[in-house]
Amino acid sequence: MKVLIVDDEYLIRNLIRMSVEWEKHGFAIAGEAASALEALDLVEELQPDVIFTDICMPHMDGITFSSRVLESHPEVKIVIVTGYDEFEYAQKSIKIGVSDFILKPIRAAELTGVADRLKRQIAEERFRDEQLETLKKELERNLPVLRENFVARWLEGHIAGEELEDKWRYYNMPEAIRDGNVQVAVMEVLPAADRTEEQLLLLEMKCRNRTEAFFRNDERMMILSDAKNRIVMLAMNRDGHLPHVCERLKNVLAKTFDCEVNIGVGRKHEQPDRVPESYREACRALRYKVLVGKNQVICHDDVMANGEQPHHPNPDLLQQLKFFISVGSADRAAELLRHIFAVPFSDEYQVRLAAMEVLTQSMHAAIEQQIDGELVFRQDTLTAILTADNLPEIQRQMEAYVRFLADRIDDSLQGKKEDLISRVKAYLEENIGNPDLGLQSVSETFYVSPGHLGRLIKQETGMSFVAYLTNLRIRKAAALLRETDLRSYQIGERVGIPDPHYFSHVFKKMTGMSVSEYREQIAQEWKKADV
Repeated sequence: MKVLIVDDEYLIRNLIRMSVEWEKHGFAIAGEAASALEALDLVEELQPDVIFTDICMPHMDGITFSSRVLESHPEVKIVIVTGYDEFEYAQKSIKIGVSDFILKPIRAAELTGVADRLKRQIAEERFRDEQLETLKKELERNLPVLRENFVARWLEGHIAGEELEDKWRYYNMPEAIRDGNVQVAVMEVLPAADRTEEQLLLLEMKCRNRTEAFFRNDERMMILSDAKNRIVMLAMNRDGHLPHVCERLKNVLAKTFDCEVNIGVGRKHEQPDRVPESYREACRALRYKVLVGKNQVICHDDVMANGEQPHHPNPDLLQQLKFFISVGSADRAAELLRHIFAVPFSDEYQVRLAAMEVLTQSMHAAIEQQIDGELVFRQDTLTAILTADNLPEIQRQMEAYVRFLADRIDDSLQGKKEDLISRVKAYLEENIGNPDLGLQSVSETFYVSPGHLGRLIKQETGMSFVAYLTNLRIRKAAALLRETDLRSYQIGERVGIPDPHYFSHVFKKMTGMSVSEYREQIAQEWKKADV
């Protein structure tokens, strides 16, 4: 830290300079001045951190000098050096921002104490300034995200009135929003096939980026994401028919990323405070995908035009469905199911209500025929039915379930009982090279529950399904090591363990030897046999 000494007496300047080991305390004497006028120039040149100044000097006193310095450099710490008879005069200097003062005669201990105190104060202030600057930069970097979060909360109805006005100004919102005539569209993107959570997030990010690129040259379109990670589009006093634009965007995204795209479009509202209503309308329209199917642009006005019609179940059709399931007639049951879902529905709730009625009758039929409860209450199947997001998909899942139950009942009634374990073992032998082979996939292949199949394997072999399958893979690998010259990784692929490191780990765990050790043992056995 740099120190400037200002005093018209050389002896005083020299005393201040010599009384303290400045470098030891983290300071350096940057300069000295015999007058305040000279010191003002040095302040600009040297940029000192601390100034020690006398009060009584020719041409300009120390307090006037201090005031001038602090006006342009408020961060500088100034210490007044004064005599007893000037004490009250020095006290006035505190009011203008002087950091401290020292009474003459100057004592080294006091001077050192003041210097150390100022050093700590400067360090603390600099640390706070650095922290504040870091926070400012962080805020500036995150401003787009904060702005988007604000718009999302506004659309959801959490911000209004004076708070809304203040935040509009703070986030520098486009004037076009205040002009009114804003229309909101909400887009939901779903993968065409099952994907991990990470893959789903990447898909949503890609679609968001592509949507922003689609509207890059359109200043009257704002793109953001809501709390459910849906892409929200605000058309602000924009020419053109928004649903038509959304249709083009939907086709681009669906083709580019092989995904399902559904878009709900709210009405255009003239008043800015009605924009959240347009967002709610778009969300409501989006829920109607359950009726119209996948990859649709759904306008709020279109779905509301049909009005709300209550759904009334048909007891006769439901009883007939139960009967055909009970006698194992899958085709007749599926045909009747199509009649049940042929009636008009006005919302998602009614579709799910009809699905629940069909599920109830189907389960009753299966339970009355003493079908295994794990087959009737298959969690994956029921989940697929209850979470399907459109009428065609619900109907397809329901038909598959009804046919499954009817076929199981038909098997039971016809007395078709086969040795399940033998078939499963043969299936595992034939498909041993499939790395995706597992309890879930095998259970689905043989239309049994995973829990039921796992218990049967345990009872038959004394091993869990996973242990049995692993044992089978390693036995097959050992045979290939004896009978072929294939490399280790090739054998791993042949037995359904494509990861070479994992294959080596499992092989050694099961056999007690590494692959190379096992091959060496085989070679030794052959040598002995030759002898």
